[in-house]
Amino acid sequence: MTSNRESVALPARLIGMGRELDCQVRAIKVSLAGTAEYNFIRPVICDVPADLPDGLYSITFGGKTERVQRHNGAWIAPIA
Repeated sequence: MTSNRESVALPARLIGMGRELDCQVRAIKVSLAGTAEYNFIRPVICDVPADLPDGLYSITFGGKTERVQRHNGAWIAPIA
């Protein structure tokens, strides 16, 4: 079976460092042909304030939640 891939933009909720805000995640949605199952790969967190502090956050998008870290203004994901 082959997989289907498409670029998507998803609404997201970012929580951490005393903040809770809506943002957006851009990712590649990969689905297995002939099934209803899919995963998101290469997520990129977008539309967050420039002054967002470095630290640990959780982000919810596409029905799942991942832990991420902001370090020197860049996102490191996922954090185990």
